[in-house]
Amino acid sequence: MRQLTSLIIGSLCLASLSGCATAPEGIQPFAVGQEGLRTQPLYKNVSSWRTRKFTNLVRQQTDFSCGAAALATIFNFAYDKNTSEQQVLVNMLKIADPDVIREKGFSLLDMKNYVLAVGMTGQGYEVEYDALQRLKVPGIALIDIKNYKHFVVVRKVSKDFIQIGDPALGNRTMSRREFEEAWNNVIFVIVGEGFDPDTVLLDPPPPLSAARLYKMRSPVPNAEIYDQGLGPTYSFVF
Repeated sequence: MRQLTSLIIGSLCLASLSGCATAPEGIQPFAVGQEGLRTQPLYKNVSSWRTRKFTNLVRQQTDFSCGAAALATIFNFAYDKNTSEQQVLVNMLKIADPDVIREKGFSLLDMKNYVLAVGMTGQGYEVEYDALQRLKVPGIALIDIKNYKHFVVVRKVSKDFIQIGDPALGNRTMSRREFEEAWNNVIFVIVGEGFDPDTVLLDPPPPLSAARLYKMRSPVPNAEIYDQGLGPTYSFVF
């Protein structure tokens, strides 16, 4: 019985140290029933923090393709298209100067011409920050961070913060001050048939943080231990 107790304690300590709320795939957790101690498989889909940062966002694969990735993001998640950054990039290069693109990246005019070429409407508007709070469609903004011009998808805007889909860094939150210092006050919006007013782009997940990650992956609480069959008979003092 002492060996059994040590084995169960060791398994629980290992789960606690790993920081996982449930055991990773392949680990055989213990369960106790009328027939005694047994093992049963427990499966849990896991994803890395880096992967979660790009939820509902097309990630750019080159240093000059942020515009193509931003367009692909809106096409896929706001208009239910099935495209990729590579497909958008290849088609945009057909209507723009490849040498200029590789040196400076795409311009809003290049993006507008491409959107028109696929039968949709794209237009840039010069607005103040407060107008972004009333935006009913996801937009694309050009920001300048340390002389690096970069297109991002504007997802959700509040008085003091803005949630963006950054094709290079993933979904993130900027303060209003930080965004306004980097933004050129132009928002590019796309309008066309098939727009989903309930698009996930306008309802981004809460920002990832160390505190939120801990809550998602914290040690197994007592209620879940009972669910695994470890009742009062197997209560231990650590």
